[in-house]
This record gives sequence, structure tokens and C-alpha cells, in this order.
Amino acid sequence: MEWHEIENDADLARLNELYGYFEDSFIVRMEYLSGDYVDSDLCGHMEQTNDLRVTFQRLDREPFSIELWFSHTKRISLFFANPQDKRLSDILFAKVCRNDSAFFWTLWEEFDPYNPEHLEGTALIEACGLKWRIAES
Repeated sequence: MEWHEIENDADLARLNELYGYFEDSFIVRMEYLSGDYVDSDLCGHMEQTNDLRVTFQRLDREPFSIELWFSHTKRISLFFANPQDKRLSDILFAKVCRNDSAFFWTLWEEFDPYNPEHLEGTALIEACGLKWRIAES
């Protein structure tokens, strides 16, 4: 499937509406690639691309699954449920938004990307770039 680059607020609104603000969805897979590596001469290379790809599935078929690709990820703050936590892992609401320097995925409906106090204590992903695509199920 084709990747869609988020370039403006209209692209963000389209993604939020297309995926129903992530209502009744689940994070089913995450893949993080730092870009750093050690070569065969044991020399470390720090590319620091910090790419994070997150796949979601939801209780709807239009579309059922999407993948978000966060490039140059700055922050990941998520809470994961374990069976002994007796807490649900389904997402009731989430949105993608941005400010002048970053893109955000957050569970907080009133999240203001321009308010630095909103960056602490809430579940979110912050990155310099964002692409998305409908994922293969």
C-alpha cells in the first residue's frame, strides 16, 4: 500500500476522520529502528533516524488496519496493559496533531501541541515526521 505523507492540517484531519479517531482500535505491532549500528570492524555508527512504525487494528473494516510511520521520533510515552493489571488495552479515542516543530499521536482529546505542560504525563508519540498507509491485514 502507498504511504501518505502528512504535510498540513487537512492531511491530519483526513487521517483522524478516516480512522474514526482510533475509536475501538488496538496497537497490534510496533517496530523501532534507531539507525545506529556496529560494523564488522566493531566501529559504531550513529545515524539516529529513530523511526517508529505502529500498526493499529480496529473493530471496523473501513479501514480495518493502518500503519503510522513516525520519523525522527523524539518521545514515546505509552502505557501497556497486562492481564494482572485488570485494565483494558483498547483505545477509545486518539488523534494525530502537530505544532510548528513536531507531529503527535495522543490519547488525550484536549491535548494542545503548543502547550509544553501537555507533553508530560500523558500517553503520546512525538516525532519530526509522519506518514501513514492502510496496512495489510
